[in-house]
Amino acid sequence: MTDAAMFRPQRTRWLFVALVVSLLFNAFFVGAAATDVIRLQRGEKRTLNFELRWLEERLAPEDFAKVESAVVGARQGAEGHVARLKELRQELGVLVAVSAPDLILIDAKLAEIRAEQQALVSELQDTVIGAVLALPPESRQALANGAR
Repeated sequence: MTDAAMFRPQRTRWLFVALVVSLLFNAFFVGAAATDVIRLQRGEKRTLNFELRWLEERLAPEDFAKVESAVVGARQGAEGHVARLKELRQELGVLVAVSAPDLILIDAKLAEIRAEQQALVSELQDTVIGAVLALPPESRQALANGAR
Protein backbone atom coordinates (compact mmCIF):
# COMPACT_ATOMS: atom_id res chain seq x y z
CA MET A 1 0.00 0.00 0.00
CA THR A 2 1.37 3.40 -0.93
CA ASP A 3 1.66 6.36 1.38
CA ALA A 4 -0.93 8.32 -0.62
CA ALA A 5 -3.48 5.54 -0.24
CA MET A 6 -2.96 5.48 3.56
CA PHE A 7 -3.55 9.23 3.95
CA ARG A 8 -6.61 9.47 1.67
CA PRO A 9 -9.17 8.24 4.31
CA GLN A 10 -7.62 10.50 6.94
CA ARG A 11 -7.75 13.52 4.60
CA THR A 12 -11.37 12.75 3.77
CA ARG A 13 -12.18 12.55 7.47
CA TRP A 14 -10.59 15.97 8.09
CA LEU A 15 -12.52 17.49 5.19
CA PHE A 16 -15.75 16.08 6.64
CA VAL A 17 -14.91 17.47 10.09
CA ALA A 18 -14.10 20.87 8.58
CA LEU A 19 -17.41 20.84 6.70
CA VAL A 20 -19.38 20.00 9.85
CA VAL A 21 -17.59 22.71 11.86
CA SER A 22 -18.26 25.24 9.09
CA LEU A 23 -21.95 24.32 9.03
CA LEU A 24 -22.16 24.68 12.82
CA PHE A 25 -20.58 28.13 12.69
CA ASN A 26 -22.94 29.20 9.92
CA ALA A 27 -25.96 27.89 11.84
CA PHE A 28 -24.79 29.76 14.94
CA PHE A 29 -24.41 33.06 13.11
CA VAL A 30 -27.71 32.70 11.24
CA GLY A 31 -29.43 31.95 14.56
CA ALA A 32 -27.79 34.95 16.21
CA ALA A 33 -28.84 37.22 13.36
CA ALA A 34 -32.41 35.92 13.46
CA THR A 35 -32.53 36.42 17.24
CA ASP A 36 -31.36 40.02 16.84
CA VAL A 37 -33.99 40.73 14.21
CA ILE A 38 -36.74 39.27 16.39
CA ARG A 39 -35.49 41.15 19.45
CA LEU A 40 -35.36 44.46 17.56
CA GLN A 41 -38.86 44.00 16.17
CA ARG A 42 -40.26 43.21 19.60
CA GLY A 43 -38.37 46.10 21.16
CA GLU A 44 -39.77 48.60 18.70
CA LYS A 45 -43.28 47.30 19.19
CA ARG A 46 -42.88 47.31 22.97
CA THR A 47 -41.70 50.92 22.98
CA LEU A 48 -44.74 52.09 21.07
CA ASN A 49 -47.37 49.80 22.57
CA PHE A 50 -46.74 49.70 26.30
CA GLU A 51 -49.50 52.26 26.80
CA LEU A 52 -51.94 50.16 24.78
CA ARG A 53 -51.84 46.98 26.88
CA TRP A 54 -54.57 48.04 29.29
CA LEU A 55 -56.86 49.06 26.41
CA GLU A 56 -56.57 45.97 24.25
CA GLU A 57 -58.83 43.79 26.40
CA ARG A 58 -61.27 46.56 27.27
CA LEU A 59 -62.08 48.16 23.92
CA ALA A 60 -63.87 46.70 20.94
CA PRO A 61 -61.43 45.70 18.18
CA GLU A 62 -62.44 48.57 15.87
CA ASP A 63 -62.05 51.12 18.70
CA PHE A 64 -58.73 49.66 19.73
CA ALA A 65 -57.56 49.85 16.09
CA LYS A 66 -58.28 53.60 16.09
CA VAL A 67 -56.23 54.15 19.23
CA GLU A 68 -53.45 51.92 17.96
CA SER A 69 -53.24 53.83 14.67
CA ALA A 70 -52.85 57.07 16.63
CA VAL A 71 -49.93 55.54 18.52
CA VAL A 72 -48.36 54.33 15.27
CA GLY A 73 -48.73 57.88 13.99
CA ALA A 74 -46.69 59.08 16.97
CA ARG A 75 -43.84 56.73 16.04
CA GLN A 76 -41.54 59.44 14.70
CA GLY A 77 -41.63 61.38 17.96
CA ALA A 78 -41.05 58.20 19.96
CA GLU A 79 -38.13 57.21 17.75
CA GLY A 80 -36.59 60.64 18.35
CA HIS A 81 -36.80 60.11 22.10
CA VAL A 82 -35.34 56.61 21.83
CA ALA A 83 -32.44 57.93 19.75
CA ARG A 84 -31.82 60.67 22.30
CA LEU A 85 -31.92 58.11 25.13
CA LYS A 86 -29.31 55.99 23.36
CA GLU A 87 -27.12 59.05 22.95
CA LEU A 88 -27.50 60.02 26.62
CA ARG A 89 -26.69 56.48 27.76
CA GLN A 90 -23.57 56.50 25.60
CA GLU A 91 -22.52 59.77 27.24
CA LEU A 92 -23.22 58.24 30.65
CA GLY A 93 -21.02 55.30 29.73
CA VAL A 94 -18.16 57.68 28.98
CA LEU A 95 -18.65 59.42 32.33
CA VAL A 96 -18.58 56.22 34.37
CA ALA A 97 -15.64 54.72 32.46
CA VAL A 98 -13.06 57.27 33.60
CA SER A 99 -10.70 56.33 36.40
CA ALA A 100 -12.07 59.02 38.75
CA PRO A 101 -15.78 59.44 37.92
CA ASP A 102 -17.41 62.78 38.69
CA LEU A 103 -20.57 61.92 40.61
CA ILE A 104 -22.09 65.35 40.04
CA LEU A 105 -21.82 64.98 36.26
CA ILE A 106 -23.15 61.41 36.47
CA ASP A 107 -26.15 62.57 38.53
CA ALA A 108 -26.82 65.34 36.02
CA LYS A 109 -26.67 62.87 33.11
CA LEU A 110 -29.03 60.51 34.95
CA ALA A 111 -31.43 63.42 35.44
CA GLU A 112 -31.30 64.09 31.68
CA ILE A 113 -32.04 60.42 30.99
CA ARG A 114 -34.99 60.44 33.40
CA ALA A 115 -36.35 63.64 31.82
CA GLU A 116 -36.11 62.13 28.32
CA GLN A 117 -37.83 58.94 29.48
CA GLN A 118 -40.57 61.00 31.08
CA ALA A 119 -41.02 63.02 27.89
CA LEU A 120 -41.36 59.79 25.88
CA VAL A 121 -43.94 58.34 28.26
CA SER A 122 -45.86 61.62 28.52
CA GLU A 123 -46.12 62.04 24.75
CA LEU A 124 -47.34 58.47 24.30
CA GLN A 125 -49.85 58.80 27.13
CA ASP A 126 -51.15 62.07 25.70
CA THR A 127 -51.53 60.42 22.29
CA VAL A 128 -53.36 57.42 23.74
CA ILE A 129 -55.69 59.47 25.91
CA GLY A 130 -56.39 61.88 23.05
CA ALA A 131 -57.35 58.95 20.82
CA VAL A 132 -59.50 57.41 23.58
CA LEU A 133 -61.29 60.71 24.17
CA ALA A 134 -62.07 60.87 20.44
CA LEU A 135 -64.04 57.61 20.75
CA PRO A 136 -67.81 57.74 21.34
CA PRO A 137 -68.89 57.77 25.01
CA GLU A 138 -70.31 54.24 24.85
CA SER A 139 -66.93 52.93 23.68
CA ARG A 140 -65.15 54.73 26.51
CA GLN A 141 -67.65 53.30 29.00
CA ALA A 142 -66.07 49.87 28.46
CA LEU A 143 -62.91 51.18 30.11
CA ALA A 144 -64.74 51.72 33.39
CA ASN A 145 -66.34 48.28 33.26
CA GLY A 146 -63.12 46.31 32.78
CA ALA A 147 -62.67 43.64 30.14
CA ARG A 148 -65.19 43.64 27.30
